[in-house]
Amino acid sequence: MKKKNLLPMNLQYFAEGGTDPEPKDPEPQDPPESSEGGADPEPKDPPKEPEKKYSDADVDKLINQKFAKWQKDSEEKLRQSQLSAEEKEKERIAKLEQLEKDVATRDAKDTARKALSEEKLPTEFADFVFDTQEDVAKEKMDNFKKLLASYRENVVNEVMRDKTPPKPNTTDKKTYDITKMSTQELRKLREEDPKKFKEITQQN
Repeated sequence: MKKKNLLPMNLQYFAEGGTDPEPKDPEPQDPPESSEGGADPEPKDPPKEPEKKYSDADVDKLINQKFAKWQKDSEEKLRQSQLSAEEKEKERIAKLEQLEKDVATRDAKDTARKALSEEKLPTEFADFVFDTQEDVAKEKMDNFKKLLASYRENVVNEVMRDKTPPKPNTTDKKTYDITKMSTQELRKLREEDPKKFKEITQQN
């Protein structure tokens, strides 16, 4: 017996009262953005940093610095490993004392620079007047101001001396011989120094 070809049936159609459900319209989608001409834009590669070029001398210098640091660190580790606990403690205390000294020196120099600035003096002299002891630093500052004032006074005196014309030597008396003087010289002497003219005429 031959089987008949059966048409496919939608059972849902009969179950819901024979009404065929309306097909839903697909939601509209925005078209993909495209560049001019219709072609998708190609991704741009990030800008490449310029390659750093090192000369052979630069490379050798860098290698030597790295090796020197490694060698120094290795020697220090070896030295530390050979120290006793007492020696390590002494070194630790010495480092702390040096650190305290460096900090005190830095603060003393800052104080000296401030004092010089308040006195309208060059702060470069801080290295000569600073001291970690306050009373010693004050003494150095006072002495420095006195020496600087004396130096300025000497400079001013030297400048004024160069600008002042030399005083005439009053002890050097010029002698005149009226018999050897011309009439013009006698007339000039009488006009410039009548007293001297009278003296030499009376003497002669």
